[in-house]
Amino acid sequence: MDPYFLLVLLLMALATLDLIVGVANDAINFLNSALGTRAGSMRVILAVASFGVVLGTLFSSGMMEVARNGVFDPSYFSFHSLLFIFVAVMLTDVILLDVYNSFGIPTSTTVSLVFELFGAGTAIGFLTAIDRGLDPFQFSEYLNLNSTVRIINGIFSSVGVAFITGLVVQWVARLVFTYRLENTLRYFGGIFSGLAATFILNYLIFKGLKGSVLVNADLGKWLEASQNQLLVVFFIGFTLLAQFAVLRGVNPLRYVVLFGTFSLAMAFAGNDLVNFIGPALAAFQAYQVYAASGVDPHLLMMDSMSEEVTTPFAILLVAGAIMIATLWTNAKARKVSETEINLARQGEGSEKFKPNAVSRTITSTTLAAASLFARFTGSGVRTWTDRRFAQPEPNAAVDGRNQPAFDYVRGSVNLLLASTLIAYATSLGLPLSTTFVVFMVGMGSSLADRAWGQESAVYRVAGVVNVIGSWLLTAVIAFTASALFAAFLYYGEFIAALILTVFALGLIVRSHMGFADQMKAENLVEDVIEKLANAEEPMSSSRVLMGSDVDRTANIVIMAAEALANNQKRTTRRLRKEVTLLMKRHEKLELRMVRIIRDFKGEKSASYRAHLLAFDYVCDMTESARAMVEAEHDYLANLHARPHGAFLLAYAEVIALFTAYSGRIVMALETGKSESNSDLLAAKRRIISDIQRILDRELQSYRSGEISTRQSHLQTKLLMELRDITALMHRVHQLYVA
Repeated sequence: MDPYFLLVLLLMALATLDLIVGVANDAINFLNSALGTRAGSMRVILAVASFGVVLGTLFSSGMMEVARNGVFDPSYFSFHSLLFIFVAVMLTDVILLDVYNSFGIPTSTTVSLVFELFGAGTAIGFLTAIDRGLDPFQFSEYLNLNSTVRIINGIFSSVGVAFITGLVVQWVARLVFTYRLENTLRYFGGIFSGLAATFILNYLIFKGLKGSVLVNADLGKWLEASQNQLLVVFFIGFTLLAQFAVLRGVNPLRYVVLFGTFSLAMAFAGNDLVNFIGPALAAFQAYQVYAASGVDPHLLMMDSMSEEVTTPFAILLVAGAIMIATLWTNAKARKVSETEINLARQGEGSEKFKPNAVSRTITSTTLAAASLFARFTGSGVRTWTDRRFAQPEPNAAVDGRNQPAFDYVRGSVNLLLASTLIAYATSLGLPLSTTFVVFMVGMGSSLADRAWGQESAVYRVAGVVNVIGSWLLTAVIAFTASALFAAFLYYGEFIAALILTVFALGLIVRSHMGFADQMKAENLVEDVIEKLANAEEPMSSSRVLMGSDVDRTANIVIMAAEALANNQKRTTRRLRKEVTLLMKRHEKLELRMVRIIRDFKGEKSASYRAHLLAFDYVCDMTESARAMVEAEHDYLANLHARPHGAFLLAYAEVIALFTAYSGRIVMALETGKSESNSDLLAAKRRIISDIQRILDRELQSYRSGEISTRQSHLQTKLLMELRDITALMHRVHQLYVA
């Protein structure tokens, strides 16, 4: 079989995979406003978005030129070289996007594609020039530098434009509507809804239809000639319809959000489909030229790739179907979506990102500027503005898990602006980062909405800084990895393609296995919170939760002792990972443990205090277990002398006592059946007494020179931490069942 045809098949398979990982990262952005406002059930939101994707894929034909000739000059490359450029691009894209999905970080598929094409084109163009005896540094010979710079400028300038637009429009919208929509919606809801719908239709129909396979030249001319009249009709019609809904007690902004979700999904598919199937489709069309020519693939120059082509209708539909299936089934898409919703939500919550020096500097500078600006603003203006931005009390009837992240006003503004900007760029044939636009509009509108309060601002800014930093990193990684892959393919050809494909598949399989474990752990945390919040007897649920963590900590200590006795370095490495996961679980629970007290049933403050104290004790136990495992792993990894035999024997005996002691406490916590406090106290004192005896003997051995400093440090560390864990276990038991 023709090896080039096999490469084309490989590219088609990679395009399918790229659609899945790409949509999981990028396409989920158009669901964020609907999910954040809870404009409908998940099924309704996905159905609306799916319909938009279907239509959007039919509008994307004109954008395919970016992959064919937007970044490099195809006439400079032979068919052989061009095919390996596309293979390098697709392999890099699949790996890069899957890594970002696993971390839940939204990135730009447009940026990744452009810089991958740029990197692969540069590498193979450079090597080709050397082989031909040309000057490899004449980049303009094989790169469309002006076009590339224009694309890059358009992508990155969208960050500032989107943020400022979202900030200004949302600030005005909130001044008009306030947070009490029941008072303002009847005056402004109809006009705003009509205006939003008209803007969306203007760009999606009159701009987005240009280049579509559905619109012929005559229909396009008629739409353009009748644009103003149709817009007036649309505005009047939608305004009247929305105002009628308001009079009937229906909030039209909910339907604006759903309509905006449809339009943004449509704009996304029209603008970003090229990022997923463009290189593979270009390779297929190049192969058709090669198969019809009968020319040696190393000699066939790809001048024909500069010509405009129409994407087959069937391919667009298949791509749309894969995108829709990914929306409905891919778990990583939900994780990426949570990042933006978490950063944009109104009010408190668990923060995903940790503050850093940059976020603190930006926040403090902004606060200082705001304070300075307030001095030049009249007190009457500030009072009036503060009153318009005053937020109502949270709905006590709705639990925290079901509270919308933000309201319909902000959701409508996000979708209106994002869909307008993206669709307009699409109509100009300019690739625009859907992620950049959607994310920055959302961040601008949340800042204008005062969602970033003093309690959360530094965390939200840190999140924005991290995400923007990851975007810049995307460009660097995409260019570098694609260039390296392309160089490897240039010399290794088909064998190199096979090796890189196996490498990419291995990374993705491993990533999905790790992601499944991560999601399982996160779901367990959410289940714990829900059970504590909704339990009729919350202290009983709290007791069972603490019992589970005490059990895990005790098992780690016991297995670590066995690993030390048997010199099992690999076991200590595994225990390090396990204790790290347990500590991460505690970090996620820590803030929520305080907030969940608001939902505790009952009014006994002693129960609240016991719950928090028990959690604090368990966290301290896990920290002590971590210290023990770290000390043992470092000791074994550094190939130090085995601990003294007398110590190992005595330590095994005290661990046996600890095993029985911890088992009794765990059983009491999990079942609620109280152990005899005097018996447990005696067992605790026996363990601590034995630890003290071993410690005294160990110190004497060190003073007499029988053991080294390293041995003494390890043995002392283990004994001291075990004593702390033993005492903390007894305290937890006393809080619940004593």
